[in-house]
Amino acid sequence: MMPQLLYPGLTSLLFLLFALQISAHMMISSPPPLGSSSNPNLRSSDIDYNLKDPLSPSGLTYPCGPNFDLYSLSPQGNPVATWAAGSSQSFTLDGGASHNGGSCQASLSIDGGKSFKVLRSYEGGCPLKRNYQFSIPADVPATKKAVFAWTWFNQIGNREMYMNCAVVDITPGSGGKGGWAKKPEVFKANIGNGCTTVERFDVEFPNPGDDVARGGEGNFASPVGDCGTVNRGADSGAGEGSGNTQGGGTDSGNGGANQNPDSPPAGDSPGSSTTDPTRPSQPNSGGKSTSLFTISPPPDSVSYRQKRVEANSPFLILFSF
Repeated sequence: MMPQLLYPGLTSLLFLLFALQISAHMMISSPPPLGSSSNPNLRSSDIDYNLKDPLSPSGLTYPCGPNFDLYSLSPQGNPVATWAAGSSQSFTLDGGASHNGGSCQASLSIDGGKSFKVLRSYEGGCPLKRNYQFSIPADVPATKKAVFAWTWFNQIGNREMYMNCAVVDITPGSGGKGGWAKKPEVFKANIGNGCTTVERFDVEFPNPGDDVARGGEGNFASPVGDCGTVNRGADSGAGEGSGNTQGGGTDSGNGGANQNPDSPPAGDSPGSSTTDPTRPSQPNSGGKSTSLFTISPPPDSVSYRQKRVEANSPFLILFSF
């Protein structure tokens, strides 16, 4: 006779949580990132079935997760797309748990992953839709094996940072004014660097760059800790907004953070670059909006495959959702 379970309800709950974990989190599916089964350059042994997991909380797997060693290999690190400077591009997300959205950024590295410059920031409502638009600045230098990155900070759940990277070629464009030199470094938090996002709020990036789209419900909060220089540019909106914008401030140039999330990315002219002394340092609930926005070697010679031991430990698998 089979023994009866003492806590059948608890067993069901644990099974449900395990099932949720299997389909949890998000990743980019296009362009196909390093480690993805959809990447045509990978062998079966190169595929990482944990691409939807967050970075290690210690920062050990930054940048790009434990698969970045593939970048320096051939054919695994070959480009999966070719983008012209000055062109409009997009990325597509896939996954089962959006953690009530959050904020994310699209960024680009032309130095083998040593630094990433922000192409567009999406504050709030990310990733509550699947396809996101951005622009490649017209003055980005032509680069073989540039690294495109998607980073995400979830609103609900453990304080985590997600990052997927895809290798792309950047071809020459018009060479016009694109503001590449003034693009800020990608935002980093929740990876042991002294900066943390606030749960139940969409993070408001300290320096989002000159192309910002806002979505979600308007509940924004500044990150806590040593999070870098504050430069909100032309963003002066706060309080009740209307239509597809947040707040009541005005935008100038291409850099207004109150830009309609469904609008195309900003053009090639950089927006205003002034520090906003009124930026809140604590969670801030603004107006509500119902719209959603429609070749150098890698740093560190340590094998990123070895870093999977920490990144995919049983503890994180059970408690990272």
